[in-house]
Amino acid sequence: MNKEDILKASRNENQNKDIYELEIIGKAQRIGGLIALLVTFALMLSERLIFDNTNYGYFCIIMSAGAGLWIYKAVKLKRKHEILLAALWTVMGIYSAVMAVLSFIR
Repeated sequence: MNKEDILKASRNENQNKDIYELEIIGKAQRIGGLIALLVTFALMLSERLIFDNTNYGYFCIIMSAGAGLWIYKAVKLKRKHEILLAALWTVMGIYSAVMAVLSFIR
């Protein structure tokens, strides 16, 4: 491969976005995820304090987001600790989904 082929492949891979823009997008996604996590915890805590009730739907949101993140990392990086964390988050996501459905039935 010559220099032009490498540059063309890089542009195709990055969809004509520069590295700075890609870093900004990644940081924005992390900040957005953190804010969503904090809001979810605030709602969960509020419901627990006001109504003395635990809504497993909130847990399901958090666990499924974490599972998605770790599954993606495990598939792309194929490292043992990512695979382990993906499995743990997935199990917790399934558990919280089952608990949420059971709380709807009750």
